[in-house]
Amino acid sequence: MKKLLTALVAVVALLATSAAIAETAGIDITKTGFTPKEATVEAGGSVSWKNTDSVPHTVVFDKTACNLSLQPQQSSSCAFATPGTFKYDDPASKDPAFGGTVTVTPTVQRSVTLSANRNIAIFGDSVTLSGATSTRKAGETVTVIVRPAGEPEAHIAVSTAANGAWSLRVQPRINTEYQVEYGGAQSGKLSVNVRPRITFQKVGVNKFLIVVLSNKSLAGQTVQVNRYVNGTGWVPVGTTQLASIARTDSVAAKTVTELLPSGTKLRAVMSDDQTGPNYIDAHSNFIVK
Repeated sequence: MKKLLTALVAVVALLATSAAIAETAGIDITKTGFTPKEATVEAGGSVSWKNTDSVPHTVVFDKTACNLSLQPQQSSSCAFATPGTFKYDDPASKDPAFGGTVTVTPTVQRSVTLSANRNIAIFGDSVTLSGATSTRKAGETVTVIVRPAGEPEAHIAVSTAANGAWSLRVQPRINTEYQVEYGGAQSGKLSVNVRPRITFQKVGVNKFLIVVLSNKSLAGQTVQVNRYVNGTGWVPVGTTQLASIARTDSVAAKTVTELLPSGTKLRAVMSDDQTGPNYIDAHSNFIVK
């Protein structure tokens, strides 16, 4: 067996990479004017106009080459690469309602953080992921990317709360990697390792039941029974092979008999070469004979 891993359970915090977000804004052209008249986007963003009137309209800027001619129900957009204030109107109308302004602000570099309350979990345990966005705004959306080992990734949308904080409770069933996306930026990657859940029960004078719960049955794998020796620690007593349980595909169990003195402290252990590639080493609760 491989050497059993030592679990260091700690809060893991990963800073995000930063990126700009391409923003968009929309304006309707109605029979009474532009609605809304003003729009604000970051540099690199765009503004679209939709002609909801029954007659053609044009959108002409004073400082850009982007001019639009729109038939009824047509829409089109202008992109703005540099910051500034850009006035536009429909030259066919003298009504001030058919004029407006696009304000383009400097690009904001966005980032998002990711942390977990633990980086090692036992099968069935929950893990709380959390972090915050660089804009510190509520009501925005971050996307948590979930990558279970050897399985397709999943995406979960989470809304930010006060100060851009977000939180998500997950229940990884195998070793899983997490990452967060926000406005074109991605956090660092965070891995949560999972142990199979092993329970050790006394079912007779010298009989003990070992039950292992995991994503799929570990029947056929080897479990080691350890006893605790004062001044030495846990030492092997013997090994046993798990058997499958009818009508289940995620549970394996074994009844063992050990002739040991009363008061002996016992537990069951599986090394990572027995738990499989998607789990780390695991041990049960301990019992006293």
